Amino acid sequence: MQTTIPPHLQSAYELIQCAFPNGIEAEDYEPLLALLSEEMSGRNLAEVIACYLGKEYSMVLNDVYRVQSINIPKADAVANLKIYLLT
Repeated sequence: MQTTIPPHLQSAYELIQCAFPNGIEAEDYEPLLALLSEEMSGRNLAEVIACYLGKEYSMVLNDVYRVQSINIPKADAVANLKIYLLT
C-alpha cells in the first residue's frame, strides 16, 4: 500500500524510515515519541508514525499524549535514542 506523506512531514518520515528501516522496536517507540514531540506537534507526529507503522492515527495520537503526560519515558532512554539518531 502506497502512503502519501504531506510535504511538510516528508523529512520527519524519511528520518524515521532511515533510522528504523525494519520498523520501530517496542523499546524505542515511546522514547521516539517523547523525543520527536519536543520538536513536532502531537498531531503531525502521530500522522508520521501512523503512516510509517500502518497504525491507526487516533491510536498513535493517544500514545503521543500518554508519553507527554502519564507515561513519560526515562530521560536516559530518550537521550540514548537521540544519540543513535544523530550518529
